[in-house]
Amino acid sequence: MPSQSIIGPIGPIGPIGPIGPTGPTGVTGPKGDRGKRGKEGEDGERGKRGHMGPMGPLGPMGPMGPMGPMGPTAPTVIILGPTGPAGATGPAGAAGATGSAGIPGTGAIIPFASGAPIAMASVDVLGVSVASTAGLVGFGISLPNVALLPGPAINLTGTGLPTEILDFAFSMPRDGIITSISASYSNVVALNILGTSITVTAQLYSAPINNNNFTPISGASVTLPALAGPLSIGQITSGIATGLSIVVPAQTRLMMVYTATASGLSLVNVVTGYASAGVAIN
Repeated sequence: MPSQSIIGPIGPIGPIGPIGPTGPTGVTGPKGDRGKRGKEGEDGERGKRGHMGPMGPLGPMGPMGPMGPMGPTAPTVIILGPTGPAGATGPAGAAGATGSAGIPGTGAIIPFASGAPIAMASVDVLGVSVASTAGLVGFGISLPNVALLPGPAINLTGTGLPTEILDFAFSMPRDGIITSISASYSNVVALNILGTSITVTAQLYSAPINNNNFTPISGASVTLPALAGPLSIGQITSGIATGLSIVVPAQTRLMMVYTATASGLSLVNVVTGYASAGVAIN
């Protein structure tokens, strides 16, 4: 018969033995509950700037700001428009009062110049030297040796030949008053005359309207200082007559005529030179 064991009572717990070796990892247990949020970590380095996002919608208009100070005054600019059409002529106004007398005008000056030299001859008539030919002086042109005797009239009717140069007269466009005459003569041909003096005279001639017959105007002349012989080339004499008051009607024709006479031993002579003159007409 088998032996029987008798189990006695449990003895006291013995001392804890040494830790045994780590056993193999057990199977992962189920996920535990989420732990509490840890402390916020330190800021990391700043990242690169991102791309600009799209423009947001326009915000509402803000309130009007206060008025700024007044700026400086701008320069005035006037822009003229185009000239309008001329208006109708208004009625004539009443005549104004008569003004005070103006300063007297100096009048017109009529110039004469021979251009080429003129020749003037004198003859002995009963012991007196008389001008036998004259020089007609125009405006840069002249005619020498025009016959004067029996004179003193000079007729400008002429022959009508194309080569004839005769008319050296001008016509007055209005009534006028001759107030002064200036004249000069410059000798161009030497003349060996001893004991003789040559006197040159510039005389204005006139003819009435529609007439070719010219006669001297009384008082409208200048007798130049005498040239004592012998005459040389370049001898000049000049003179002037002032204070004249010789009325000349409109359409009167005027012509400047030069003559020469002699005194002394030789009464018969021919002198040749340039002639210039000027007539003041108010």
